[in-house]
Amino acid sequence: MTSYTDPKLVLPPSAERGGPSSAACASLNGVPRFVSYTSPVSTGRHDGAPHAGTLPLSLIAHIVSLLDDIADVSRVCRTSRLLYYMTVPQLYRRVQLRSYNGIRYVNGRPEGFGGCSPFMSGLNGLVTNNHAHLVEEFRIWGQWKEVGVEDFAQGRVPDNSMMLNILLRAATDKMVKLRTFSWELSCKPLKTVYQGLAAHNTLTSLTIKFPSSRVPRPSVVVPPMPNLRAFKAIDIDPLCYSDDFSLMILQSKKLEDLRLHFSPRMRREAEPTLNLETYFGRCLKHNYLVPLKHMGIQNFFGFKTEVLEAIFDPNTCTSVTSLDTWGGVSSDPRNVFVDDTWKTITRDMRKHFKVVRCNEFSSYHVEAVSRWSGLEKVYIVSAKTPRSADTAEQTRSTCGTTQHFEASDPITPSDSPVSDHEMMQLGRGYIHALTRHHGASLKHLLLSDQWALTADDISEIVRFCPNLEQLGIAVNSTSPIFLRLLMPFLAKLQVLRILANEWSLEHLRTVSDEERVEGMSADMWKQGAESLRYVGIADRIHEIGKNYQIVHKNGTVETRREVKIVDLEAVKHVAIWKLDSLSLDVDPIAPFDP
Repeated sequence: MTSYTDPKLVLPPSAERGGPSSAACASLNGVPRFVSYTSPVSTGRHDGAPHAGTLPLSLIAHIVSLLDDIADVSRVCRTSRLLYYMTVPQLYRRVQLRSYNGIRYVNGRPEGFGGCSPFMSGLNGLVTNNHAHLVEEFRIWGQWKEVGVEDFAQGRVPDNSMMLNILLRAATDKMVKLRTFSWELSCKPLKTVYQGLAAHNTLTSLTIKFPSSRVPRPSVVVPPMPNLRAFKAIDIDPLCYSDDFSLMILQSKKLEDLRLHFSPRMRREAEPTLNLETYFGRCLKHNYLVPLKHMGIQNFFGFKTEVLEAIFDPNTCTSVTSLDTWGGVSSDPRNVFVDDTWKTITRDMRKHFKVVRCNEFSSYHVEAVSRWSGLEKVYIVSAKTPRSADTAEQTRSTCGTTQHFEASDPITPSDSPVSDHEMMQLGRGYIHALTRHHGASLKHLLLSDQWALTADDISEIVRFCPNLEQLGIAVNSTSPIFLRLLMPFLAKLQVLRILANEWSLEHLRTVSDEERVEGMSADMWKQGAESLRYVGIADRIHEIGKNYQIVHKNGTVETRREVKIVDLEAVKHVAIWKLDSLSLDVDPIAPFDP
């Protein structure tokens, strides 16, 4: 193996190759003797120069830990024996293997030319080499090409699928430090994989993606896992032979984070085949409330049952996310008969919610928010789930027979959106409920981009919510004058986001970036917004920096704030941008109890 130094890694000259024998280096510098035999790369210098081991190993470990690109870690690992010894654990800490449905070509040759696919090559390395014990996070994802699917119809598991599960079982059995396991292939795991995972006392996070095909395949009762803290199921579809994880929810007593993502097919096709008793019926039977801290649910479509009270313990659950689940004023009209069964919300489920994230809003949700108290973070997601192209046509047909509209029919199309006036009244209802019942505790507030707030609406938020740190709203003006007047009263505000609508987009068209930056630089100092760090207007992100002074020609000195335009990547960690998403993954995982 050729040794080289990665130009991205700056090391002292003593870190170069060469030197006395490896045994002498190990003796002089405290490097374990077995390091000399674990790397094909030389560690010494033949000219007698000092060895890299003269640096404290803790300092080298800290430098290596700052590398976030796995390719850089791999190159550093091949630089010298010492760095090999220090970086191998980091190289194998997180392993991701992706499978492709077909052959990919690189420079005219298929990947894995002369051998097998990179996916199988990676599995082979984990099974046959001694590095699997370093793996803490293991993820497999992509498209798995199932061969012999017709065997399922004969009541037998194809050898292709069985061999995949056997290999993964052999690999995971060697991962003694495994904490996180994610199965996101187009096929689902078999019993042998679940049994292996259940034997891991270190496993705390599990993600399973179920297939979307209706090929008959065995359904597994997922066994309990003693130390499991977080579980996420993706694309659950009762018609696609998904597994039964109700026993795992019941007997995994440390489960604190549960996220259920259902296939959007049922809601899109108005097919209420889902029932919460399928997943929480065992808990209801044993009178067990799951001590969750966070509950996320997406695309659920089914009638409300009494099992709702058995989902989680209201005394421990502080964070709830619901996306395309309970219906709202903008949902598909065909789903209203099922969604209306969720209008009655149990009072016992309102005690300790601190974080709520949703993308649906309605008058009965406003009533529920009015019952609660102590909300700290509210995120109303503006992103919308695209409706299928044939939804409008389906709503005009009954049992396959197209309806013919006569002159007496309403002139408003059946699929017309909710009026702006009705939407704004609903938005004011939310503002009233949030400010009156949660104003003193609110720290983050993200409202819908369909609610273009007036100066009076914003004044109400400022008056009742003095502790806001992040605020995201839409406005009905192209001028930010009223925002300038209200800014001094939000002393703790760190992030302000003006959502994209016709008014904010018009402002971007009429005011140049240079003029806006110049005006903000002067206003930030005059208004005393010392805590403000980011201001977003539609897709323009402004980063607010330190104070500076300029001297005018007449000798006067003016103090301003540094303002520069940055890209969206700079605010991906900020909650009101990060959580404005139709994904359950963006919700932070609460710290686990010991």
